[in-house]
Amino acid sequence: MPIWNRILATVDEHDSSLDAVRYLAGVLGGSDACRVRIMSVYQAPEPDAHPKQEERAAAAAQRKELLLDRLEEARQILVGARIAAYNVSTRLEESGGRTIAETIMAAQRQGGFGTIVVGRRGVSKAEEFLFGSVSNSIVHNATDCAVWVIN
Repeated sequence: MPIWNRILATVDEHDSSLDAVRYLAGVLGGSDACRVRIMSVYQAPEPDAHPKQEERAAAAAQRKELLLDRLEEARQILVGARIAAYNVSTRLEESGGRTIAETIMAAQRQGGFGTIVVGRRGVSKAEEFLFGSVSNSIVHNATDCAVWVIN
């Protein structure tokens, strides 16, 4: 399958990520020519935010469950748009100390995806300066692929 037929769509807890999946469903709806992997990136809770191990474990389990629910919701959106279920896969990826954008770009390279689809949350310039923007980082650092940023 050509690289341009392999799409990596990302979802997180924000509604904008599902809006991006809905857009993708509208573009690809009824197509049997593309394979889509929907991916979420899990980052372990910071010890400063949850000093007690039990709290950190509970927060981690809750976050993973939320992301798994989002992955399934996104999969249902694509399958509901008549994209064959066998062409849609999901994956929860642990960041392993990398940023979310770095984790997404590593998955793109490893999976040979020709397109990355991300939602844009619309963070302020101050927030982007302080915390960064996943979509901005992907746009500026991705190579050998198309990047769709859905607003």
